[in-house]
Amino acid sequence: MEDRFKAYLIEAFKTIAPTKAAMEYRKQTLKAMLDRAQELRIKGMTDEELIYDTVLEDYEDFGDKLKEFEAREVKVNSAKRNVLLGVVLSVAVVAILAITYVIIGVVAHVWHPTWLLIVGGIFAGLLVIFGLVGAKAVKNKEFTILRLLIATGLVLISVFVFLVLQLASPLENVWLTFLAMVAVIVGADTAIAFFVNSKAKWIELPIFVEIFAIMLYVMLGILVHIWHPGWILCLAGVVAALAEVCTFVAIRNGKKDKAEKKKIYDKNVKTDEKYWSEW
Repeated sequence: MEDRFKAYLIEAFKTIAPTKAAMEYRKQTLKAMLDRAQELRIKGMTDEELIYDTVLEDYEDFGDKLKEFEAREVKVNSAKRNVLLGVVLSVAVVAILAITYVIIGVVAHVWHPTWLLIVGGIFAGLLVIFGLVGAKAVKNKEFTILRLLIATGLVLISVFVFLVLQLASPLENVWLTFLAMVAVIVGADTAIAFFVNSKAKWIELPIFVEIFAIMLYVMLGILVHIWHPGWILCLAGVVAALAEVCTFVAIRNGKKDKAEKKKIYDKNVKTDEKYWSEW
């Protein structure tokens, strides 16, 4: 019996590459077949031919499983290589920028604010790693991790923009960057909620609209002193949020009405094919 199982597996495994992983999988499959055969014997089956056929019935779609196995192994290895490449590139970027900073400092005696090169390199490296981890999170449908990564990445970008504007530009009130950051983070999270079709998307959207309106009102008030009638923006945000809530309720009620009408039609109007045969 074992030799017959081995012969079957040898032929089946010819469809994929003869890797170490495939060999281990083949051994596991053989053991599972032998265990299944022994289980059938314990249950009282004595015909060896019947036992063999019964075991193989569990492996009718084994060819498809082998293809999935090979594709899964290749994809996992590729993902690991991509993460390693991202880490190496991040370290290389930081090292190059650090060397550039030292050269500029020694040659031109400009140590400030060129140190932003190092900070920017570190942040860029982290963003690359976030991107790779985020791609894997999307594949695994781990959207909470994706949201945290995007929010953290936007914080890093905002901090770097603030430092550049604060140290290398004549602009005032650059701290408003952090007010804009809040609106951008909430907006990005809302976009993700719609992308993944989250149940909370229609709750997040009006919250984002109101936060955006408030932040825009404060920023315009500080920059161009439009406090009045700029406050209308806040009220407009409330109106827009209420309109979105009403739209959501109307859409949900429409779907429920449609489903209920179909249910009533199927039960009371549509001809039932089982009517004459089922009692």
